[in-house]
Amino acid sequence: MRPSISLAWKPIAAISIILLLSNLWRPAATLAVLDPAPILLVVNDSAANKFGRYLGEILRAEGLNEFEVVTLSAMTLTELNKHDLTILAETTLSAGEATTLNNYVNGGGRLIAMRPDSQIKALFDLGASAGALTDGYLKIDNTATINGTAPGSGLSIQTLQIHGDTDRYSTLAGAITVAQLYSDASTVTAYPAVVSDDTGRAVAFTYDLAKNVVYTRQANPANADVDTDGDAVLRTIDLFQLSGGGSWVDRDRIPVPQADEQQRLFARLVKQMVAQAKPIPQLWYFPGTAKTMLIITADAHAQPESYYQSEIDSLNAHGGKATFYMSTGGGILSEVIMETWRTQGHEFGMHPYRNPTITMTYAALNQGFTDSVNQFGLFYDPPIPMSLTVRNHQISWQGWTDAADIAVAHGMVMDTNFYHWGQWLKKPDNTWPHGYITGSGQPMKFIKADGTILNYYQQLTQLVDEQLFDVYNLPGFDSEQLTAAQAIAVSEQLIDASQAGDYAALMTQFHLDYYGFTSVKAWAESTMDYANTNNVPIW
Repeated sequence: MRPSISLAWKPIAAISIILLLSNLWRPAATLAVLDPAPILLVVNDSAANKFGRYLGEILRAEGLNEFEVVTLSAMTLTELNKHDLTILAETTLSAGEATTLNNYVNGGGRLIAMRPDSQIKALFDLGASAGALTDGYLKIDNTATINGTAPGSGLSIQTLQIHGDTDRYSTLAGAITVAQLYSDASTVTAYPAVVSDDTGRAVAFTYDLAKNVVYTRQANPANADVDTDGDAVLRTIDLFQLSGGGSWVDRDRIPVPQADEQQRLFARLVKQMVAQAKPIPQLWYFPGTAKTMLIITADAHAQPESYYQSEIDSLNAHGGKATFYMSTGGGILSEVIMETWRTQGHEFGMHPYRNPTITMTYAALNQGFTDSVNQFGLFYDPPIPMSLTVRNHQISWQGWTDAADIAVAHGMVMDTNFYHWGQWLKKPDNTWPHGYITGSGQPMKFIKADGTILNYYQQLTQLVDEQLFDVYNLPGFDSEQLTAAQAIAVSEQLIDASQAGDYAALMTQFHLDYYGFTSVKAWAESTMDYANTNNVPIW
């Protein structure tokens, strides 16, 4: 039986959940089973698009860890032929490089290319170009088969967003359109978004999957350090808002994990193509056979011990284990009681404030982290280890990934600041979507604009008490003001959808401040009960 582990923990437990959730964990003895690796990822770090190496993170998130990476300059026909499948990141090609790839595929090799150079378009049965479309959509064809198998079977049939450019190509006879390009959410084009040749040995994404996943998860880089909603706080949600009231993420698609669906299609194509040569192992997303996980977090703001005890008693009675993020100033707990709670499965981390709070700068956020680390070390650590995960007060953020740099510099490994909250979520018809503002229910690493991948995982917080309930009076923001029964229905809907195929780690926010509210407590307890009833692990 697997032990329950909370989100924030002793270093070994912290590393374990990160690796398990992101499909990086496996026994050391299996590391060299396949040599050479069946998959070769070819990247060009000098390309205009710096996200090529993120395809490796997508492979890892999808449990396909048996791959090697080479740079385009080191690509040779001999190297390509050592592997069962080559994945080519978006890049321009020299005439010689194009010839090598053409010879490779024509000689029996298998290739998946991201937004391929026109010199190799014929490999994918692509014809004339009609230019590029910016920020379109795609629709997966659930019935399109390649060698008798439909890679899109069971995936979302809704149109999904593409952030970035997609090349519009006509298709030649024999081409198999796996996903169709749309100019907007409802207008189909004549061009493919994902296409295979008739043999199933060459597949093209006519957009760059890596860039789209990054931009979907991390939102709009142009909004870095922009207080989009004008509330005098730089937050993660500012990255998702557009001037004039628009939204970076299509609010009608928030219930769909758009990034996850697209990378799952990619993973299926990878498996299917490698399987033409040999079986390939794929690690499952979560421990055992779990399709969903519930991850409980609770922000705390200098509340007394009695508040903690009340919430912990409730959590314990319903099989819940939480990570409490503790702010600086007041509410200091005794080591004895904290250790008692830790033996029950709960953990404690920091909830940094900017310092000074009114200054929206890198230095202020960094100082807030320093203050929080120092206070935790002064009062608790040792013997109480600080969680290696973090949520900032006010979900404050800096730059596009500067806040992630700050967290890494202070030893953090997982971020919970991307948060389903805010007036921007309200649709024109006055309804509120629930689900995945980042398009994902999976923890994956951040990547910087220069292509540097940070050892710091982003995990969306989907179920937020202050979004669902009328718990405080903030100027300019009206919460959804749900009843307990309505909020419980939201939790159940997300769990049901995950169990049916979304496969998500669902993170909650059970503020210590609000857990005493009757409706909030009823929602929290029923959410845990529903998870337990459906065999959803609560970590």
